[in-house]
Amino acid sequence: MPKLTQMETEARQAPSLIAEQLQENAPIIQALVKHLKLIKPQFVMTIARGSSDHAATFAKYLFETKLGLVTASAAPSVASIYHSQLQLKNALVIGISQSGKSEDICTIMQTSRQAGAITVALVNDTDSPLAKIAEYVLPLHAGPETAVAATKSYLTSLTALTQLVAYYAHDEILLSALEKLPTQLEQALESDWSLLNSTYATASNTFVIGRGYSFPIAQECALKFKETSGLQAEAFSSAEVLHGPFALIKPDYPVLLFAQSDPTLKGLLNVANRIHELGGDILLAAPKDLIPTELLNYSLNLPTSLHPICDPIVSVQAFYLAVAKLAKQRGYNPDAPKNLQKVTVTK
Repeated sequence: MPKLTQMETEARQAPSLIAEQLQENAPIIQALVKHLKLIKPQFVMTIARGSSDHAATFAKYLFETKLGLVTASAAPSVASIYHSQLQLKNALVIGISQSGKSEDICTIMQTSRQAGAITVALVNDTDSPLAKIAEYVLPLHAGPETAVAATKSYLTSLTALTQLVAYYAHDEILLSALEKLPTQLEQALESDWSLLNSTYATASNTFVIGRGYSFPIAQECALKFKETSGLQAEAFSSAEVLHGPFALIKPDYPVLLFAQSDPTLKGLLNVANRIHELGGDILLAAPKDLIPTELLNYSLNLPTSLHPICDPIVSVQAFYLAVAKLAKQRGYNPDAPKNLQKVTVTK
């Protein structure tokens, strides 16, 4: 068996780490939810960059669909460079960062707390500056992550956010699905995604498409294509791609689509069929029980659907291993992408 890269090794650690995280964080989240129900925040602001910002987009869909709370992504420079004072009294402000060290993210978290926001840090390093600033800390429990391309820290960010919203919404079905998620993630590690490797062996450009809960996964996977494999990849909603971007679809143009078992499925499958009719080279990542017969030859293997919110998490777990293999196949080292470093500090 070929030696695993650090990226593959760390991605494979995620299922057991998430099982531990869900158990350890439950009492912290229950205390936070009790406080939130007293304060009744009117909106949520997220603070993040890179893969963590894709997790923040996932948070947007969670908070808006399950709790009806408008959720916006912060522009950290508003506080760190323009020194603007945002009106955030009793808002819920969530900072997501693997390292918790970026100066601009810490600055806006600090000013948010001073403005009266309820501040929560999702961090891997609980001794980091961001963790010390926030009122509440949700540890990611991802352990050391040394590969430049984030994997387990992104996955643990998604599950921490999902657990928070599940308790806040009293969603017993989602909480039950979370208990089963580590097992599904283990199954995803053994999924056969060799079709992705053959499709992208010599590709130079691609679209990655999702909608709803899978759109943040499309964002993350597009980043990983660029970061590890030298592919120019763009992420789109299956609704947005039908506008200007669809003009780029042509024969043999590769498109990776992510789907989950919710009302977005029909529209996404329609987009997949339209791309196929135009000669595009489609790959559909979805639970195996959701794939229509006519698209089976273009599907990537995944376990049966667990929950619309959990399905995309399972998909990205499988993708990480496939894209690490693709990087090696294309002559790249996924552990040390060109021009990048593990911790990026911005002001």
